[in-house]
Amino acid sequence: MTFVIIAAASLNATAENLFKTLLGKTDAEVENKLQQVWEHFFTPGDLSLYEADGQKSVYYETADGLAFVMDTGSNDVRSEGVSYGMMISVQMDKREEFDKIWTWVKRYMAYPADSPWDGYFCWQCHTDGTQFGGSNASDGEIYFATALFLAADRWNEPRYAREANEILQKTMSKDGERTGVYNLYNRDNCLVTFVPDRAGHGFSDPSYQLPAFLDYWAKVAEKDRKFWKKAAKAARQHLIDSADPATGLYPDYSNYDGSPYRWPHAAYDTSIYMYDAIRCAMNVGMDYNLWGKDKKRQTATMRRLLRFFKSDNFTHGHFALDGTHAFGDYSRGMAGANAVGAFALAHSTADDQALAREFVQRLWDAAPPTGKFRYYEGMVYFLSLLHVSGKFNL
Repeated sequence: MTFVIIAAASLNATAENLFKTLLGKTDAEVENKLQQVWEHFFTPGDLSLYEADGQKSVYYETADGLAFVMDTGSNDVRSEGVSYGMMISVQMDKREEFDKIWTWVKRYMAYPADSPWDGYFCWQCHTDGTQFGGSNASDGEIYFATALFLAADRWNEPRYAREANEILQKTMSKDGERTGVYNLYNRDNCLVTFVPDRAGHGFSDPSYQLPAFLDYWAKVAEKDRKFWKKAAKAARQHLIDSADPATGLYPDYSNYDGSPYRWPHAAYDTSIYMYDAIRCAMNVGMDYNLWGKDKKRQTATMRRLLRFFKSDNFTHGHFALDGTHAFGDYSRGMAGANAVGAFALAHSTADDQALAREFVQRLWDAAPPTGKFRYYEGMVYFLSLLHVSGKFNL
């Protein structure tokens, strides 16, 4: 545990508060905003009213003293959402909520030890805990492990680090050819699989590329540190390769070489900028801010992306990668993620800084979402606020 504490503390000083440096907001103003958004989303909700007009919470406590984050748009619980809830809780120093969510996840989402999926978590459950989604969603395991390592450090609890290491070691020790369940990360190209089963292990997802987390694992994980360092480099490269060279837009799913991938099993075109892809700017900005190992290329990529959204007048939410065929609405999740991407422009040219300031201001001005579809854009919005405020630390 000593190593975890030193490694985590060494990064804390690097997180910049763009609300302060670009907008001149005070520490008190930023803290007040974060607390208000926490209360908005994490004041325990009434499950019977989750779909009513004006509802805010995505956090629901259960009769047995546990809790989950709910996908209010689909009336279910997803590994993505509960892993985000754990990450937000540890960054906000909310241990009670963290423990309630993590215990719910272990009780209902974890696969049994005698399953080929041992170490993974079912990506979709009913609110009573019944599994129905099958397989996993690989970003869930990435966020679970990272949140647990951070919790071990923040609250001086070695059990969390043991659980994080167990996730990584079990999910990287699979015999996919025999069982049909593969490793979380491809050992050959060091990239995360979309889903480590026969249908999904041959391609990836740009928004699952989290080089900042992987470099952190390379310092704190018990095993595979050299591999995680290589994986961080590969993820960083993928966030460059998968961005359109003109618009900076990302596809939802990608081949391992970064080219867009249209999955035939999906109900929509996964080769365009749709749902998952909004998180890519957040991942790039996070990595730029916390590690700064690829600043020149990340700045160029985010410049293209943010200029594109400004040219669209912050109107649309979905595009072909060349920027055509625009439809849907620009969301507060996009406002958040793009403001995190602004880290890559905040110390560049005067024009870049002005562009960064505009995106950060738009996030500051954006109210947290309410209503039926508040979950996904709301969680990306909240994570983005933590990043931009300098409160998201590894």
